Formats: sequence, C-alpha cells, structure tokens
Amino acid sequence: MMSRMKILGYYLSGLLLVTGLSLATGVRAVETTNATHFNVSYKSNVEPLPLNRIHSWVLHVATRDGKPVEKATISVYGGMPAHRHGLPTQPEVSEIGGGDYLVQGLKFSMMGKWEMWFNIRAGDVTDKVKFDIEF
Repeated sequence: MMSRMKILGYYLSGLLLVTGLSLATGVRAVETTNATHFNVSYKSNVEPLPLNRIHSWVLHVATRDGKPVEKATISVYGGMPAHRHGLPTQPEVSEIGGGDYLVQGLKFSMMGKWEMWFNIRAGDVTDKVKFDIEF
C-alpha cells in the first residue's frame, strides 16, 4: 500500500501538469535589461511565469535616461536554442502608451532554457533585447 506522502506527491505532480503551473527556476515576472539604446523591462500577467499556458507581458521601453519610448515598432521572437526551435505561438505586440507595450500570445511549451528576443525601432534608432528564461 502506498504511503499518503507518496500519493500526495503524485497528486501534486499531476496538478502541476494539468494546470500548467510554472516550474521555472530563478525566473522573476519582472526582468530588466540594458540594451545599447533602450532600457527594457517586462512584467508577466501571470506570476510565476507559466509553462504550457498562453499569457501576456507588458514590455516597458525607455531611453537610457529613463524617458518612455512611444510609437516604437517592436517584433518578438523566441525559442529554445538547445532544441533549435522557436515559440509554439506567434506573439503580437501593441502599444498601450507611456512606453508600455502589450505582448500577447506567449507560451513556453516545455522545460529548459528559453530566449526571448525583442527588436525595437523608434524613429531612426534600432535595438535588440534578449531575456533568458529557465524552466
């Protein structure tokens, strides 16, 4: 007969798989990077970052001196370099205002290291930003 702890362990493992809760290690819902021209941060609408669940981020783009960047064109791509595949979805970016941009349709479909890349163009300035995520 199985012990109650072992049954509880199986139950919780199954619950994580069914609900898509995150098993991410060292991942925060807010990350910041200093690219060449812009300071960029994101905040997920789900904390911690989920596995196997479509979610959204708010990406904040500011100049190096902290002024919000508006009317930027932002493209997003990502994937797992070790597996040589991209995201299972095609996220879309739309401007909210005040330097904030809504990134909809993000999904991390498996455990491992993911990279999220954002190409940002504002006026005649172009920058590329990468966030590393580990599940």
